[in-house]
Amino acid sequence: MARRVVARYGQHRVLRTAGTLRVIWLIGLAFVQPGVAGLATVIAAELAIIISMSLYNPVLATYRLEHTPKDRIARTLSAWSISSSVAIAILSALGGILAEATSPRTALTVAGLFILTSPLLLRGVSRGRRGPQPNRPSP
Repeated sequence: MARRVVARYGQHRVLRTAGTLRVIWLIGLAFVQPGVAGLATVIAAELAIIISMSLYNPVLATYRLEHTPKDRIARTLSAWSISSSVAIAILSALGGILAEATSPRTALTVAGLFILTSPLLLRGVSRGRRGPQPNRPSP
């Protein structure tokens, strides 16, 4: 799906839009109520998150690899994998500590609000800022 969407709208626009949409839905989890309505809220929010991430992740991975020199791709992928795993572990622990100190709903709300600021990091990408030239085959 990502390939077709990028072909139609362009890589930078998809990164900006899907990158923003992937975070908006998380805040909905703070409003989950008990019962069927809460279950429907979780299902809807998770579905929206999954769809947004299924667009964002492959486009971001492609963008990063296109802008990584060929001799550093293995290092880049290793560093990306390790740093992602470490960040998930640390932020999960911090979220658990916050939930223990306050409440799970408060921890989700705080995490959601922090995550809502992450699209601001896409500003350089959204304006089409050029980094190193992508690795393209020579004609």
